[in-house]
Amino acid sequence: MTVRDLVVDLFSHHIDAVTDEPVRLQALVALLEHFHVAEPTSRMTMATLRRYGWLAASRRGRETLYTPTEVLRSSVRTRWTRLDERLGPWDGRWRMVIYTVPETDRSARERVRRTLARHGFGPLAPATWLSPHRVALDDVRIELAGEPISRLDLLTAQVTEETGCSDTDLAARCWDLQGVAAAYRQEIARLRAVLAGPTPDGPQALVTHLRALASVRRTSTADPVLPDALRPAGWPGAEMREAWSEVCERLLGPAREHVAAVLARPEPAQRCTEDMSG
Repeated sequence: MTVRDLVVDLFSHHIDAVTDEPVRLQALVALLEHFHVAEPTSRMTMATLRRYGWLAASRRGRETLYTPTEVLRSSVRTRWTRLDERLGPWDGRWRMVIYTVPETDRSARERVRRTLARHGFGPLAPATWLSPHRVALDDVRIELAGEPISRLDLLTAQVTEETGCSDTDLAARCWDLQGVAAAYRQEIARLRAVLAGPTPDGPQALVTHLRALASVRRTSTADPVLPDALRPAGWPGAEMREAWSEVCERLLGPAREHVAAVLARPEPAQRCTEDMSG
């Protein structure tokens, strides 16, 4: 979990839930100290997010205040919207991407592969990738527009009986579904261990929640979120969601109470001028 990801999660999952007011830099520094993030690193991260337009900065006396922008909030919403779209009914058709990248441009070829994987495509062949999700085709069309691709074919295909291959066969060839399921079960065990222990106090609840969130997201990245018809029997996705929901129910209350308390602390009587130049 990078400090940048940590700040985004802190705002989107906790700060936004307790206030819509700008947040003092020193309060953010205090919250990030729970994660052993040094103050200079916190300041640098806030400045970077400001430059990218994810945070807006303002002044109140000598204090620097930060507010999440629509760019940050839209990024979080988009992530959940894409998941919801992929959990909808499947029309039984595959979306296929066939591309050609100049052999000498290895970096471009690797970027194309990372883009396709990030949008839930799996490799049927080195330059032929599949996804069951209609919206995925639209996503990669936009994102690959700036890549130096010699040829890009975006197709819709359907398995027929004459091929001797089934949809589940294709899914098993394109993704390591057994590996994803094993990773989910390991994550479920970690979440269950959290639930088996006592409810942590505010600071520890905040740390536990955001670290667990990062771990769940990292594990889920490899999941193409396939329709039920394409998943192996005993798929642990539902159990994973249930365990995560229980962890959130346990931790969010004390974590947000602590965040609210830190944000409500009075400003120091005297401080050196904060740097907004970044």
